Amino acid sequence: MTGNAFRPQGRVSGHPIPELVLRTRRSVMAAAYEMQANRVRQRRHAGIALAVMAGLMVLVAPALWSTMSDLTTGEHFLDMPVVILTLSLIMLSTMVAVLLMTWRGGKNGQRDE
Repeated sequence: MTGNAFRPQGRVSGHPIPELVLRTRRSVMAAAYEMQANRVRQRRHAGIALAVMAGLMVLVAPALWSTMSDLTTGEHFLDMPVVILTLSLIMLSTMVAVLLMTWRGGKNGQRDE
């Protein structure tokens, strides 16, 4: 079978022009490739964000444990280590909220273009 068997010359009765079909197919394939690349990029970014968040949680966990230990033994809430940890936890929860809103926006089809 030759390569021209799938590319009939001229107009076939009842069918569109083959070049138009080929151009449409190429554009659809290009769009599908771009969508796949965007999906891979979004997954990579989500993985990096989750790794950073996990790293921050691991770094904050000992300080949180120490602060809770201090508070249960009678320390005051306005001591400097407790205040710094509280502000850090507020920042961390804000970052989690931004991350969740970004994911939710991505699932609804909103894109930055």
